[in-house]
Formats: sequence, C-alpha cells, structure tokens
Amino acid sequence: MVRVEILARKDNANDIVTKLLKIGAFEAEEPRTPISQEKIEEARRKLGEVNENINKIKIIMELGGIEIEPRGKLKVSDWLTVSDEVNKDFSKIEEKYKDLLEEIGKLKAELESLNLQVLELEPFKDIGVSLELLYYTEHFEVALAMINNAQKNEIEKNPNVAIACNQLDENKNACIIASPKGTGLDIKLKELGIRKLETPDLISPQEAYANIQEKINYLQSLLGERRKELISKIEQDRGWIAETYGRLLTVRDAITILSKSRVSEFYIQIEGYLREKKLKRLLEELDKVAFVVYEYPKRYAEQEEPPTYVNLPKSIRPLESVVELYGVPSYWEISPTIFLIITFPLLFGLMFPDFGNALVIFLFSIWFYNYGKKKGSNNIRQLSLVLIYGSIIAMITGLLAREFFGPLAVGGLRELLDNPSYPPGPLYSIWPVPESVYQQIKYILPTGGAEQGIVNSIILSLLLGSVLLFVSSVLGVVNAIKKKDSEYLILDRLPILLIYTVPFIVFTYGLTDLPNYIGQVESLLGGFGYFLFHTGTPAPGSTQTLADILVIWVELALIYNWAGKVVILRRHEKMSAVGAIVFGFIEGGFEAGILLLSNTISFIRVLVFAVAHYYILYAFSYMGYLAAGYPSTVIGLLTNPIAIIIIIIGNLLAIALEGLIVFIQDMRLHFYEMFSKFYEGRGRKFEPQVAYIEILS
Repeated sequence: MVRVEILARKDNANDIVTKLLKIGAFEAEEPRTPISQEKIEEARRKLGEVNENINKIKIIMELGGIEIEPRGKLKVSDWLTVSDEVNKDFSKIEEKYKDLLEEIGKLKAELESLNLQVLELEPFKDIGVSLELLYYTEHFEVALAMINNAQKNEIEKNPNVAIACNQLDENKNACIIASPKGTGLDIKLKELGIRKLETPDLISPQEAYANIQEKINYLQSLLGERRKELISKIEQDRGWIAETYGRLLTVRDAITILSKSRVSEFYIQIEGYLREKKLKRLLEELDKVAFVVYEYPKRYAEQEEPPTYVNLPKSIRPLESVVELYGVPSYWEISPTIFLIITFPLLFGLMFPDFGNALVIFLFSIWFYNYGKKKGSNNIRQLSLVLIYGSIIAMITGLLAREFFGPLAVGGLRELLDNPSYPPGPLYSIWPVPESVYQQIKYILPTGGAEQGIVNSIILSLLLGSVLLFVSSVLGVVNAIKKKDSEYLILDRLPILLIYTVPFIVFTYGLTDLPNYIGQVESLLGGFGYFLFHTGTPAPGSTQTLADILVIWVELALIYNWAGKVVILRRHEKMSAVGAIVFGFIEGGFEAGILLLSNTISFIRVLVFAVAHYYILYAFSYMGYLAAGYPSTVIGLLTNPIAIIIIIIGNLLAIALEGLIVFIQDMRLHFYEMFSKFYEGRGRKFEPQVAYIEILS
C-alpha cells in the first residue's frame, strides 16, 4: 500500500478521476497538507443525492427479492453533470415504481402494527369474556394488564387487591387484577404506570385476537400479490435497472474522490491510498496530466494508519468474514485468514466425524448459499461457504471413522453390541475406507473401541492444540516485528512465545520415536511429576533431563512475562512500584500460568465433541434396537417404524444442535485460544473507488 498525492490543473480533474476509477485500486482520503481549505461543495452535495438514490434502488431489489449485478456503459465529460443525468434517469424508475412501493410500504407498516397488537393480546387470547362485561361488573373493578416484577410487588402489597399472573419472562407478567368496587383500582394502576388491556368496542381478547389474525392473513396475502407484481416488473426492467444501478455506483465513487479533494484557483489536489502493484500503471496514466508523489507507510502508529488490503483467492474469501467478526487486520498485521482456511475446517471436521450428518450439512449449505444469492445477502453466502468447507472435512473424518448417521450403517449390530458374532451393517463391505485401514487407526480414535483410544486421542488433541498455540505465538512475534514496536515485542509478545514453546516441545517430543509416540509423551509428562513432587520413578535418562529443563523454562518465562507487565504498568499506566509488581504478578505470572494450562487443555474439546457426537447417535441407535425388539440384523431394525423414528430424531438433534455447537466452539478456539496470541484486528478495510461499468471518454 502506498499513499499517493496527485496535483493537477482543475480542467484535468474529470480525466484524472476517470483514470483512477478504471485502475480500481485507489481509496480517496482527505489531504494531509491541503493546498487550500476550499472543497468542491457541489460534489459533496451531489454525493448525498446519489447515495440516497442507490439506497432506493437497493430497496426495490430487496423488496423484490432479486439481486441485480450492475452493468452497462457511461459516457463522461464532466462527472458533476453526469451525476445530474444519472439521478434524472433514476427518477424515471422511481416514478414507475413509486405507487407500488408505497403500497408495499403501507402494507408492511400495517402488518408490523398488527403484529405488535397480536403480541399484546397473545397472553390473553383464551379469554372469551368481553372486556365490557369484565371491566364493568357490579361489585368488582377488574383489569387485564402486562406488568413488570416491580409493579407486581407493589400491587401485592395492597390487601384489597387480588392478582393472578402468568410469567412470560424474567420481568414480564400477564395478569388479571381485581379489587372491590370503590377501592380506586384504576387510580392505583395509573400511579404505577400500568395500562389496562383494551380491545375495539371492548370485545373479548379471544375475538379481538381472531380478528387481527384474520387481518394479518389477508394483508400477507395482499403483500404477496404486490411483491409478485413488483418482481414481474423488475424482471421486465432488469436491464434498465442494472444499467442505472451501475451508473449510480460509478458516479458515487467518482464524486467521492472529488468531494475529498482540495482546490485552489487553478489546481486540484487528490490524495489517497493505492495498492502498490498498481503504482506503475498510475504513474504511466497520469504522466502527462498531473504531478504525482508517493510514500510508503514507514511504521506503526504514524499520524494515520493505512487501510488494509488482503489479496485472497476468491474461493477462500468467505472465511475473511469469520475473521472480520473479530476485527479487520491492521496494516502491519498478518491476516489470519490463511491460517483459518486450514484450521477452521480441520477442527470442525475433527469434532463432527460422521459422513452422513456432514453430507446433510453440506447439502443444506448449498441450498442456503442459493437462498442467500436469491435474497442478495452476501453474509448468507459467506456463511454457507464456510459451512461447506467444514462439512467437506467432516465427511472425510466421517469416512475414516466409518460413521454414517451413527454406527448401524457400517458397523451394524456387531459394533452396536460389541459382539463379533453379530452381522455388520449393509455398507460394511462397500465402505471406501476398508476395515483393515480402520484397524490400523482405531487406536487413535476415541470411538474406535481400543482400550487406549481415549488416552491416545487426548494426547493427540493436545498435540494439535500445542502446535496451533505455538504457531499463533510465533505470528504474534512476527506481527510485533512488522509493527516496529520494540517495547511491544520484548515485553509482551516474546515472553508469550517462550511460554507456549513448552507445550509445543512436550507434545512434539514423541515424534522423535514415532512408533512409540504416546509412550514418549507419557514418559515426559511423568518426568514433570517427578521433578515437581518427587513421587514415583524418574523418566529414563535424557527424558527426565528435558522434563527438568522445561519446568525451569516455564518458571523463567512466567517471571519474564511478570517483569514485562511490571514495566508496562509503570511506563504507561503510571502505577506505583508496589501496585505494578502486584498487578504484574496477577496478569503476567498467575493468570499467564493458568492460561497456559487452560488454553492447551481447551483443545481436549475436540475430543469431547467427537465422543459426544458418536455416543449420542450410539444411544439413539441402541434405543431403536430395543424398540425393534432385539432384532438379529440391521435390516430388521431399520424396517421397524418406531426404531426408524427414534434414529431419525437422534440424527436431527446431532445435525442441528451439535452442528451449531461445534461451529461455535470452533470459533471460540480461534478467537480466544489462538487469535489472542497474535491478532488485534483494529485496522480498517481498503475500500477503493472503482468503475462498476465501462466508462467512455
């Protein structure tokens, strides 16, 4: 990214703006050192009109449920004049659709009003007595009302008032309130700010509720008809709308550049950020019409932070939306999206290893993507693609685990009852991963039936976590170097790297003897226990020595982190020496030590969710087996209607609830365990002004 300043004669302004739009990699900024305080006020005024018209055309597309891509051509000699012409073109569209849009708007507003009335009547909809009869009895004063807990407590203090309530949520109650005639119930309610429920002509809530529902159904039908009419018109005018939309977007970006420029009597000054790879083209394009100077951002925390442009392949851009939930990368930061494209689907697949369930999520994601495309929602499409990536990996892990909607389809009753005399499932012999391969890897699967399966899976989960935490800490150091903030590097990022190097060494130590990986790691962990508590027997030779070194390493790294926090608190928080030492120990020593354990152990959730998924489906499969009357074959089980219903319910729960929970936990591992080690996300996104359509000179 480079910051570019363009100085040219005012009569070349339109040509320069056109060239910048065609380059499509320039984001206009207010000049740092303006040649004057004079702006092009007409451009600033017209920008508001253009933005308003863009919003209106988006509303037309949104109400019609149609996304239209901008296209067309635009001949330009003067951008301000063209903006008037394009606005006039849009006014013709607006006039054509005005009546229909107004009618749709009124219908939607009326529906919203009726829906609010329905919500108010919902708790009382079973009361068939008219309010006129209820409110004007001879001996009692009665009221139906929605009240909060404080109002309810005040009413209950009055011995002359009886109240019966149905609690709707923590602080909302639907109540019937009554007191003897002449005790001033209405006055008390007004004092407490309670409004009595009223219906048209004081009819019963039941009748009023039914009437409103009837109106809602009618208006929804009418709204559907009007939307069909709108969609039909939009389809007829698709080309006209696409061209007008493209012109509006292009004019908006052109005028944005002009509105941020400065002018003097003879010159115009345009300034902004440009992608570095487009600099040569810009210099060539403006060689004869403008004077151009540029500079590269030198370091973090200058007067202005540059925008961030992350050049990603189109196929993985959806994962950028997950990153942006945390924040946009700063200019000096490594974007975690490349990191995420590997780790996010991998963790999702490891926590959700079932080919059948993953296939359902995959198919749902494709449908959801098309739905988002139809509705013009970029967020839906991006979320769908993230789910597609995760479900693909989950299908692969499901193949390896030989799971298809639970254990029955492949393992059959042999797996369900853990008895080799029973037959396997119908897919057993045709499953892509043969039994021989499964027997080789089952010792690292928590559901493989091996005695050491759980222990091995725990250690492998911790291996994965330690590697990811170490890589995250390394990225934190790299970002600090890019940031060119030596204090941040030495006092904050480097001690974190030293701390998280220890679990990385522990769980990669077993790779020195791969066939005995689990034994090597267990031996090293045992050496920790011997060094700290002097119980049991020491680990063999060099393994115990390494354990001793790593324990001391952790202690020294935590002391280093503590000292770094003390210095930061003294320098930047102006804290007293005693306060800095105490709070530095809490944050840099005690809390960092706890986080070292919790962040690493947190990756056991990868195992936990895989186990939970398997045994939920196992339990429902077993219930189906019992409901079917202990059949001797899987076919006998699957032909029992009750058993089928039970198994379907189990799989629906696994797909809907576990799929959602796994997705959330996957994000949690990234946001809290990994991103916190290297990613701040305080930047701003690069949003260049571009030509959405072909510009003719």
